[in-house]
Amino acid sequence: MTLRPDIIEFINDLEEFAQRKLNFPLEVGELLQVTAQTGLTREFEELIFQAKFLVRTQEVMKRIGQDAKGFEKLSAEFQTGLEKSMDLLKKLSERAGPKAVQKYSTMFFAMETESIARLMILFSDLSWIKNYQIDGKLLPYETVSINIGSSKANTNLEKGKLQQSSQLTKALSRIQRSAVLAAVLFVFVVLIDPPVTILGWILTLGITALLAYITIQLVFLHRS
Repeated sequence: MTLRPDIIEFINDLEEFAQRKLNFPLEVGELLQVTAQTGLTREFEELIFQAKFLVRTQEVMKRIGQDAKGFEKLSAEFQTGLEKSMDLLKKLSERAGPKAVQKYSTMFFAMETESIARLMILFSDLSWIKNYQIDGKLLPYETVSINIGSSKANTNLEKGKLQQSSQLTKALSRIQRSAVLAAVLFVFVVLIDPPVTILGWILTLGITALLAYITIQLVFLHRS
């Protein structure tokens, strides 16, 4: 599998964060890329959680020794976590294709001491991703989600602008129709039947004021 540039960049950032080189950078990158492509984020996050648990539990077991109180309980929890992690790792590797399945089976799933040792080293790498996430930093598939969300937000904004423009056009049309009606009424009152009474002049002045108001509104709408 060819890693995407953003995945390679993330691996570099992760190594800088951990202040050490990863033992299996390609495999970690493949798992991240598969997660981003398939949306198996729940499985991947459970995997890195279990990886951190297993690495820490193994360290405690080595430190206290087999004769220590609670060792058997820790050993049982370690075995349960190991089986769960292997199942998750198999599920993710299957989504990477047949070649990945064969590679991961040979490297990590063979029931040999060397395979288990390599698996724990891989889990050590994956545990740093959990530390990276706990530190508040984004994983590659989380960055993609944010970009998609931003695109949707921009699309909604454009839709809002179009709706606002449509509403403005409708308002402008209504005002224009009102202006035409007022102008016709003004012509009818002034030219056809000139006002001769005080009431008539008041009506004429009222129509004139209405026309002036409508004209001002039209100017403002055109400018906006």
